[in-house]
Amino acid sequence: MLKLLRMEYVVNRRQMLITAAIFSGYFLFMAYKIDSPRVFLVTMSLMIGLAMPFGIIGRESKFKTASLVCSLPVRRTTVVLAKYAVGWIAMGFGLALALLLAAWLPFSKVSVAEILTLKSLSVCLLVVSILFGLIFPFTLRFGLVGIIILLVSSQLLGVVALILAQLLGRGPDPLRTVITGIIKGLRAMLYHEATPDFLMLLAAAILAINAASFFLSKALYACRDL
Repeated sequence: MLKLLRMEYVVNRRQMLITAAIFSGYFLFMAYKIDSPRVFLVTMSLMIGLAMPFGIIGRESKFKTASLVCSLPVRRTTVVLAKYAVGWIAMGFGLALALLLAAWLPFSKVSVAEILTLKSLSVCLLVVSILFGLIFPFTLRFGLVGIIILLVSSQLLGVVALILAQLLGRGPDPLRTVITGIIKGLRAMLYHEATPDFLMLLAAAILAINAASFFLSKALYACRDL
C-alpha cells in the first residue's frame, strides 16, 4: 500500500503542483470577492470535489500508467484503495490551502473562524464526498472518456429537462426544481443547529457515500482492460 502511494505521488506530483497553483489563484480571487463564509465554503467544496478526480485520476488515462501500477504484485482492490487515498489526501491539502489563504491574506473578506467549526467542516466534507464519490468511479474505470461521458450525460439531462419544461407548459420546470432542491438542502444544512444528532447524521452520510463509491469503484476497476 505504501509503495502504491509513493508511486502515485511520483507519477502525479507535477500535476499536484499545477493544481495547487491553479487553486491558489482561484482561492485568492474568491477570498477577495466573497465575504460570506458559507458561500466560500460551498464554492471551495465544489471546486475541490470536481477538480481532483479530473486532474489526478483522469491523468492516468493520458499517460497510460494503469498497466504499470497493475503490473505490481498487488490486488486491484489495493490499487483502488491507494487511488482513493491519494484523492482524499490531495483534497485535504486543497482544503487546507484554501483556508490558509483565506486566513492569512490581508485583503481576505472571509471569516475563517466561522468555517472552522465541526458543522461547517462536516457539511464541506459531505459536499466533497458527493461530488468525488460520483465522479471517481467512472473516471477510474473509463479515464478521460469517463469525463466525457459525464459531461455529455449532464448535457443530455439538461436538454431533456428543457424539453419536459416546454411540454409541461406552465407546469413545474424539472431542472429548476432540482436546482432549487439542491440549494434548499445546502441552505438547510448550513443553517441547521449543530446538534449531536445532526452531526452524527452528517458523519453517517459521509461514511456511507464514500463506502458506496469505493465498492462501486472496485467493481468497475475489476472489469477494466489494461
